[in-house]
Amino acid sequence: RATLGLYEMGSVFKIFNTAIALDSGSATLADGFDASKPIKIGGFRIDDYHGKYRFLSIPEIFTYSSNIGSAKMADAFGPELQQAYLKRFGLMDKSTIELPEVGAPFYPSAKDWKRINTMTVSYGHGIAVNAIQLLTAVGAVVNHGIFRDPTILRREPGEVADGTRVISEQTSE
Repeated sequence: RATLGLYEMGSVFKIFNTAIALDSGSATLADGFDASKPIKIGGFRIDDYHGKYRFLSIPEIFTYSSNIGSAKMADAFGPELQQAYLKRFGLMDKSTIELPEVGAPFYPSAKDWKRINTMTVSYGHGIAVNAIQLLTAVGAVVNHGIFRDPTILRREPGEVADGTRVISEQTSE
């Protein structure tokens, strides 16, 4: 289930959404978005589960888990940047873990990735990944911005695998 099962991970994707906005410079911690009313797009409605229904700062959008704020944040940086960062985080390709049973993530193709997809992916809907991918990506965000491939191979105490910088250390902090 951890490597083969695919799941829409929901609000934990707000970790990546916030990191993308901060790392790309499309938002700062001092910025925010109006989350006072639901977003109506393409016959759908994006709303907050326990909304504050007011302007929310970037930290508040994250803290209160605002779908409205997250969607507006993602709309501001756009689909190309979102997809590029999600790829850096390892969420757009199969995990490289050393097992044959690894599920490929599920998401719209680049040509079918619409504005609404950018918005819904910002809060973890419309994209399905496995648990190992999620843990590896979160690890990159909180590990000084360094992505390390997941492994089941034993490491010596203190041995750290090489990694790739995917966000700045400042964003990670």
